[in-house]
Amino acid sequence: MVDKNRLVAALLLKNDNSTHHYSWGQQLDKEVLHSIEIPELGNLHVPLAIEDVEKLKSIAEPALHGNGLNVILDPNLRKGWQVTGMKISGLFPKDFLQKTLGELCTKALLNLKLGWLLEDCGSNIVDAYIDKLVLYESGGHYKRHRHSELEQGICGVMILQIPVENGFDGGRLKIEHRSSMAHYNCHEGSNHCHFLTAFRSGCKHELESIKSGWRVTLMINLVWRNAFDVTKIPQSIQPIPGILELLTEIRESVDPWFKRIHHTKHDKPVIDKTDRCEIPHTSEITLDVVEQLSELVNKTQISNNVSHHRHEELNDKVSFSSPFELKITNIARFYQSNLEWQQSADFDDGENVCDTQHQGESIDMLVFLLENDYTLTDLTFFGLKGQDVWLARLLLGGNFLEVHLAILNQSRLQVPFGENPTFAAKMEHWVNSSNMLVPFKNVQINANQIVSDFKTKSHHRTDQEEIEEKNKNFPKLIYQEPVLVIWPKYQSFRIKCLYAFDVLLDELEHELQTTSHQKTMENLRRIITACRDEPLAVFFDSAGVPGERTCRLLRLCIFLRARQEGLDLLELMGMDFANEDACEEGKDVCFEGIRSNEVALLVAELECQVTGWSACSGFVLKMISPVRLSSQLAHIICLAGHLMDRYCTEGALKILDRVAYLLPKLNTSSISSLGQTDIDSYVNFVIECERDPKTASAQRVVCFTTLFPRLDSYQQCRLIVDLRRRIRFGGIPSCMQLYQQMCRALPSCDLHAPGPIKNVIVAVVSSFFQLGDPELILLLMNKICLQSTGSNQADEENNLVDVLLLSHEIWELATSSDLGKTMLSNLIKAQTSSLLCMLDQLVIPRQDIVPAWHIREMELVPNFKAKTSLLESLSQLELTSDHSKLIRDARLALIVAWIDGLCQQFDRETPVVTSHPTDPLQLNVTEFLRTFIQMEKTHNQDGRQPMSVDFSRLFSKMCLKRLCHLILDLRQTDSAASNDVRVISSCFNLYRDLSRQFVEGDIISFMKPSAELAVKIAKWLFWLGDEVALEKFAHKICNCVALEEENLFVKEIISSSKLWSLANSAPASVSTFHALLDRHIGYLKTVKEPVFSFEQPLAELPMYPEVEAFLRSSEEKMSYHKLASIFHARGFADDLTKLCLKNGWCSLKARAMGSTRSAWCEIVKTRDVHRANMQQFQAVQQELSKMLSLRENLGHQVFGGKDDVGKLSDFTTVSENCISSFSSGKCEKKEPEIIVISD
Repeated sequence: MVDKNRLVAALLLKNDNSTHHYSWGQQLDKEVLHSIEIPELGNLHVPLAIEDVEKLKSIAEPALHGNGLNVILDPNLRKGWQVTGMKISGLFPKDFLQKTLGELCTKALLNLKLGWLLEDCGSNIVDAYIDKLVLYESGGHYKRHRHSELEQGICGVMILQIPVENGFDGGRLKIEHRSSMAHYNCHEGSNHCHFLTAFRSGCKHELESIKSGWRVTLMINLVWRNAFDVTKIPQSIQPIPGILELLTEIRESVDPWFKRIHHTKHDKPVIDKTDRCEIPHTSEITLDVVEQLSELVNKTQISNNVSHHRHEELNDKVSFSSPFELKITNIARFYQSNLEWQQSADFDDGENVCDTQHQGESIDMLVFLLENDYTLTDLTFFGLKGQDVWLARLLLGGNFLEVHLAILNQSRLQVPFGENPTFAAKMEHWVNSSNMLVPFKNVQINANQIVSDFKTKSHHRTDQEEIEEKNKNFPKLIYQEPVLVIWPKYQSFRIKCLYAFDVLLDELEHELQTTSHQKTMENLRRIITACRDEPLAVFFDSAGVPGERTCRLLRLCIFLRARQEGLDLLELMGMDFANEDACEEGKDVCFEGIRSNEVALLVAELECQVTGWSACSGFVLKMISPVRLSSQLAHIICLAGHLMDRYCTEGALKILDRVAYLLPKLNTSSISSLGQTDIDSYVNFVIECERDPKTASAQRVVCFTTLFPRLDSYQQCRLIVDLRRRIRFGGIPSCMQLYQQMCRALPSCDLHAPGPIKNVIVAVVSSFFQLGDPELILLLMNKICLQSTGSNQADEENNLVDVLLLSHEIWELATSSDLGKTMLSNLIKAQTSSLLCMLDQLVIPRQDIVPAWHIREMELVPNFKAKTSLLESLSQLELTSDHSKLIRDARLALIVAWIDGLCQQFDRETPVVTSHPTDPLQLNVTEFLRTFIQMEKTHNQDGRQPMSVDFSRLFSKMCLKRLCHLILDLRQTDSAASNDVRVISSCFNLYRDLSRQFVEGDIISFMKPSAELAVKIAKWLFWLGDEVALEKFAHKICNCVALEEENLFVKEIISSSKLWSLANSAPASVSTFHALLDRHIGYLKTVKEPVFSFEQPLAELPMYPEVEAFLRSSEEKMSYHKLASIFHARGFADDLTKLCLKNGWCSLKARAMGSTRSAWCEIVKTRDVHRANMQQFQAVQQELSKMLSLRENLGHQVFGGKDDVGKLSDFTTVSENCISSFSSGKCEKKEPEIIVISD
């Protein structure tokens, strides 16, 4: 992991490692230069002879001292001679410029800790320029001298000391950097050895005086082309003492990122056919590493200039004209192929699983929170402000990092302040260093990748946020933060593959028209390699269409005729990738394979046009594995079909044979996941192959016969139906044999399993009949009609029986042969048994356990509804079928079974069972009878004869409460009906038996709590008009109380105006109404006129004997004086008045009179109660007169005309007024006025 603290310290200029690695020197053991060629002097051999040095001096110029244009000639400051690089025409051996000098430059940069300059993946490169050849004779020297850092882009200076005859003494080289100084004594071995010294630009250097001999050096400038961008870092915001030092420290702080490229999983890195060179880590500066690196540097060129800032045209005689690019060949490809997360391409024919656990790790990426806020429009490198500008340009200065801007979306709830969050924020709106939008998608980071030290405002929280933290109440607000993102450049291609793979493919497709074939092939190869490295990210993007990216890669391989790349892609498609997080539920591995029919088509095209079957067969067959068949069977068969269409018969049959071999070996869960399309495509292709003897295979038929019983029950049934249509016209013996084997296996499956089997069961039975095997037909019917004790399973079974009974095709089969009649009989028996089983399992709630208000429609109620729906459907089928007599008999058998089952249930009913109308048994009896009535109505409208069914046996089993609820429910249904069901004999007989059974019970006790219930029952009986039931009802109602007592049942019945209209419905109804009316008239005649008297003999006031005597006497007025105060008098007056009213003695007025200490109460009797009694008596007499008139009219004509209805309406108003003043035969007393006299 990157040390963020060290990186932050480097960016804040808090690290001071500048005293290390600013210079380096070493004596070179091997020969470096053999000779130097100068046109004026010829070829000068190394070691240089004294006379050759003298010749060089003759053409040399005095050495100048200073910088740039500010140079002077002063022997005191610098004494020496220089030959410009332009005069050198050759350096030998021949590979010095192409190899040796590259080794020396690389060695120098690595030892100066500037090796990161070599990690250039793009346009940023380092050039090496030969500046001049410098000669120092005895007394030669130069004083302290310093070039500005990165002056003219120079990042370092190399001094290659050339051996001279007899060597030299003295001439110590001093290099100073700030407070540090290094000394290099190069005189030892100077007569035969080369000596290389290097230092960073910006160092001060000085040469002490030469004591004797000659010192000859070749000055080489190392120029960094990216230096200009570094100089744009604003020094005004943050002064930087040393750019190279700061960039080096930044590079060291992110060093763990780059260590990955040196540790691969295998001993030998995977390298393709192109040349790749390895760059050692900059901290590994050992001689062995340098020597190994030097062997990899080749084909280099050097530019020969007098100084770096002079770019002149070179002489034609100069053998080298272009600058030496000190860059490792194909370094970009090297970085992509040697990362730690790269995996091996070894796949054998056995286990084919690629370990991808490393792919879940985070990308090497750091995110800096910016200081300022930016809109999406302003978020560019040009639009940065303040400290953000300095940070961005500094990080852009190194050529080892990719720098982008983005928007960080994070939830406040997921990142509580002060904690170490483990959230995964999302990055959007990416902008690269060229200020172009980059379409990266689904980039997520964790909290450890965020660097917030540069955003001071991120440490500030408002008071509201402090309160939210204390309350642990973090609002779910999404924060959008502008950020700067960095990652190592060598991972750029990987990141593009992970987050913008479609864009990568777009660019490659665009290159087809703009780039050479070779370059396009290299890019395609690189992309396929990335797919191998990151298969989960490439192939399993949840936002993409399955198989779309594979299709695009296959098209490119076909278009480019990329045979090897196409084979690599096929191999990758056949690999399994172990990653539990990315896999679907229930799978241990992920795989690409053939995920669409379009992929299958393109694989066939690739085989046909590019690879051929022999080359790709192994890879294609690896795509056919048990785990893949469960999800890709249809696409695999599609591939076989496309191969067959392209005359690759061998490939198609091999695929089909492998599928046939593997399918029966699948586990149960895999087979259950096979869809209808998968099975159909496979079966259809097998049948097509069986048509041709050349492609037929008995083994495939055997394999499918083994597979068939393991399929889902519905799939088995559906295949039986589909294959019947396909095999009938083909006449293929093997297919006929296969079909018979399937039919024999079908009865063994679970036909009653949940699923849509009922949609095809009729066709299955018909298929078995067409096969003509009685044994198979009986075996199938026994399976369908199998009884079960479980209610749920029985329900599923009966669904199949229901579907068969309601099918016209089944009834046709039932009448076509004796076997069909046997089948129908079995179906009826199965339905009857199922009905009885269902009724037997019905749970009746007990009143002592479940309160009535808790009772609801139970779980079994839907099953009863299904049974009644079957009766209705059979009734409709009877009206339209040619076999109506047969269907009618079946329906009658089911109705009788219903009655038998319900009777058995009522026999087991205990007295404590609730009779609430919403208990399951009551509900289903009602539903059954309603269904019967509705069927009879429908058949009556069609002119059919009613069905004779005896329901009296069922009603005799029901208690009085159940019968009452049943009457009310059926009456409510019939009241809404448009036609009169009484004209249908079967319905009338049902109502008649129900009514007679009800009135036989103790209806008086049953209806006593509610007179309104008696009115409802009377309405039902009057509407039905059954003489026996009405006579029994009227007799029990009229005789339930003595004639002198008021009969509330009778009073409520004759007072109902709605019932009067029903009294005319039948003669028995009229007679019954007469009897009830006579009973009420008889009672009204017994009511006597009240007699007035002040005497109340029943009055009792033992605490006030004088007042008690007054109330019992005939006196009208008295004064009571035994009261303590006026307050006592007032209380006594109130209590006496209320007591008389409560006991009904008489009405009176009591007034408190007198003063506080002398008070009495005046009591006066009134006639208010007597007047109220007289009014009630007069109302009774008026009612009696009306009733007598009504009775007389009823005796002469049938009641129910318009005039009579009007009379009865008037009577109803008067009667209701009179009835309201009576309660249980007693007169209600009118409360007299109470007068209280206050002080």
